[in-house]
Amino acid sequence: MTISVIVPAYNNAAFLGETLDSLLAQTWQAWEAVVVDDGSKDNTRDILASYCVKDSRIRCIAQENAGVSAARNRGLSEAAGDYVVFLDADDLYEPNALQAFAETAEATGADIVLGRLRNLENGKKTAFHAAGDELAACERVETFDKRLLWNFLVCNKCYRRALLLEHGVRFPASGFSEEGAFFMDAVYTGGRIAGTQDSVSLYRRHTAAEGASVSQTASETNLENLGVSMRHIYAAAQTALQAAQRKDDGYLQEILYKHLHILASQFYRELWHMRGDALALCAAQMRELLSGLDDAHIAALCKQHPDLNLSSPCASRAEAAAHPAVSLSVRRRCPPEAAMALFDQTCPLFELLLTPKAAKGLPALLFSMPNVRVGERETPQAPCVIKAGKLPVLEKGTLQFLLRTALPKTGLAAKAVSALLKRRHRR
Repeated sequence: MTISVIVPAYNNAAFLGETLDSLLAQTWQAWEAVVVDDGSKDNTRDILASYCVKDSRIRCIAQENAGVSAARNRGLSEAAGDYVVFLDADDLYEPNALQAFAETAEATGADIVLGRLRNLENGKKTAFHAAGDELAACERVETFDKRLLWNFLVCNKCYRRALLLEHGVRFPASGFSEEGAFFMDAVYTGGRIAGTQDSVSLYRRHTAAEGASVSQTASETNLENLGVSMRHIYAAAQTALQAAQRKDDGYLQEILYKHLHILASQFYRELWHMRGDALALCAAQMRELLSGLDDAHIAALCKQHPDLNLSSPCASRAEAAAHPAVSLSVRRRCPPEAAMALFDQTCPLFELLLTPKAAKGLPALLFSMPNVRVGERETPQAPCVIKAGKLPVLEKGTLQFLLRTALPKTGLAAKAVSALLKRRHRR
């Protein structure tokens, strides 16, 4: 049994060598790598040329830049293996990943094999993906298992190539959550799905230092593309349920819930980094989805995001400033880096109340923010108030964590929580 590893590459020179090395280290030898250079402008092509010389199982295909979906589809059309996997040019496989995929496929006759997924941050392995772990432990997974909707990432899955070709499963050109649309299209073919706990993929989560850009991610274009992908999944699910003569039983509601969760966690939480038109679009999409969601799922969503007040999403920064979940009251001089770091918090609904002494020396940009107020007797508007003398530089999740716990709402407690989150993040 052979496995084709399809690798789309666009300006990934910083990580591509490590990715290809993880293939060369595989215990399963019957593989080929089809690397599609999608019009890279860096030295990706030179790196690929050296690896093609090093191992004849690595093939490189060059094309004009057309996007990651087109690159993956091109790789699929060129693949020759019995099974195919998709590995992005900055992700990795543990050494026995392909062997576990192959042995599970051979033992179960599965058309789709699901492995485990682990995050890779700053070069260190961190948490495993919860839904991925649950599914990897299953000998057989049912087509309409709702957990599949929470496992969209591409690199921990292996597909029988004939299944994809027979049903015309391809990556759509939506540009956001296209991995989920591809995966669910494959799932809805009705093929056998099995899990394997022995295959582990490493998904690289990029930091700002590595070039990650929140402003680019939380954009109007990505919001529109997310909508395209999720509507595609919803329509495909409707068709599959009808073809299987299956009662809905809340499955379609779970898709709406997943869409809202993505909007809340990946977009709405970045509202201070979003353009005004993107924020307005995000709020409008959330309201539309909420109108179609049942009470049980709305309650679950609000419980999952208690700091966001999702019953009435804010369409502007002024609205967000008027409905804070937490007030930070600072008395002593506030370091500029500490004040500005608040706008990177995963809890965006906050207000910063400064005494004139605390406000001294802060950048003018800060005072243009509608949620920053200066005065001796400013009254907190939020139900949760954190009082601090000198404000520390807080980790991104500090405010969100404090709101979820019964810890004292003080600057000292925030500093302690921030230190704990930083330590956990580095593990």
